[in-house]
Amino acid sequence: MRRMILTLVLLAGLTTSVALAQSDGPAVTHGPISGEITPTSAVLWARGSEEGTLTFEIADNPDFAGDLLAFTVDVDESGDFTGEVLAEGLTPGQAYTYRVTLSTGDQTGEPVTGQFHTAPAPDEAAPFSFTFGSGIGGQGYCRNPETGWTIFETMLAEAPDFFLMMGDGVYVDSACPSDEGRNVPGAEGPYRDLDGFRTRYRYHLEDPHYAALLAQTPTYVTWDDHEILDNFGGPELSRINPQLLADGRQVFFEYWPVMGTEDDPFRLYRSVSYGANADFFILDLRSYRDPLVNWDPSPITLEHKTMLGAEQFAWLEGALSESTATWKFIVSSVPLSYPTGWPQPQVEGHDGWANGADRSGYETELMALLYYIESHNIENVVFLSADAHWPYAISYDPDRDGNVDFYELGSSPMSSIPLPPGDIDQTFNPTVLYAEGEFMGDHFNFGHVMVSEDGALTFRVVRHDGETLYSLTLTPQ
Repeated sequence: MRRMILTLVLLAGLTTSVALAQSDGPAVTHGPISGEITPTSAVLWARGSEEGTLTFEIADNPDFAGDLLAFTVDVDESGDFTGEVLAEGLTPGQAYTYRVTLSTGDQTGEPVTGQFHTAPAPDEAAPFSFTFGSGIGGQGYCRNPETGWTIFETMLAEAPDFFLMMGDGVYVDSACPSDEGRNVPGAEGPYRDLDGFRTRYRYHLEDPHYAALLAQTPTYVTWDDHEILDNFGGPELSRINPQLLADGRQVFFEYWPVMGTEDDPFRLYRSVSYGANADFFILDLRSYRDPLVNWDPSPITLEHKTMLGAEQFAWLEGALSESTATWKFIVSSVPLSYPTGWPQPQVEGHDGWANGADRSGYETELMALLYYIESHNIENVVFLSADAHWPYAISYDPDRDGNVDFYELGSSPMSSIPLPPGDIDQTFNPTVLYAEGEFMGDHFNFGHVMVSEDGALTFRVVRHDGETLYSLTLTPQ
């Protein structure tokens, strides 16, 4: 069977196969991608063309000279020929090049290559930078046939140490119309089954700019609603349509380099340390949340709604208390104070933390978390958030003593419908430092954060064409 494999020349002389030039026999069709970077390990991912064995080889030089670390995984149709390995025994703060091949019997395909940089040692206050954002391929903003997703070329030019993908990485529940040349055809959708979900993930990874970024930049990932269904919550969906939830979760873990835990292979919430200057607490705000239509708190039971679930909430409190990092980044796929649930939250309920006028958000749980942070003197907390469809920066003074207690930095969309900033919920006394956007405008954007050796933090909002829309510098307390 003949397959078309488009090869893109990357920076530093690397190449990656982004999907489909002429090739016979086994081939890597999608990837590679690295993720879950620690000082001594990384998760490496790729997809093959057929059943066989993926072999990942890792070198500390771009020529693959000297001794190589090798890891293998068998792939077959049951996992859509995707595979990942946990590469261990690495050196902190080290640049690595890796290559992956697919072998079937006595045939081995051509290698495709990527690169990553391990995290600094836990006690090293090393400077670093990262990008973050959400919303790819939503509301018909799929792969432009003339340009592709150039925002990822812009992001790669920033040379981040890693990329934080904060949800809505695919919109399987909306269409990618290819009529009149609007988008590259091949994944029109919308989809509500396993094969359809896989189709959309493959479609995204076949964009050359996106594939180049992921091959060269390690990614930490979480999800939001559009990976399965608009505004979904795990417990509710498991009652209404358990197969849909199972399919969406399965494909998410098939197509991202994330492994869960030994006790729970689908656990997404986790903490990540990046040297002495930063800890990241990556939340899962979909798997455990109460339905949107519930009141907060219930007028009958007086119990508040949960977005985190009891186990994740307790984990977060404990992890924050134990952190000795300069900055504590809490990764939230939904905003804190901008009520979301567009286009009609007054009917369907609010999808983010803010209650708005109808008390359908998850504000009381957030209040409990903020009280814990304040009462335990946890300083230098920054929430990173997404989903609003406009970028923003907000400072908060919930106890109204005139001092900023924490910040929220938001960025979205990367390629879905841009919206104008909405009204903000005043519960936690927010001060909007920046918010910008317009309906169906060109404010596709991502966040860029740089942390210096001395801990100074600079946040920028970067538009798809590279223009800096906003910049804010914070110093740790």
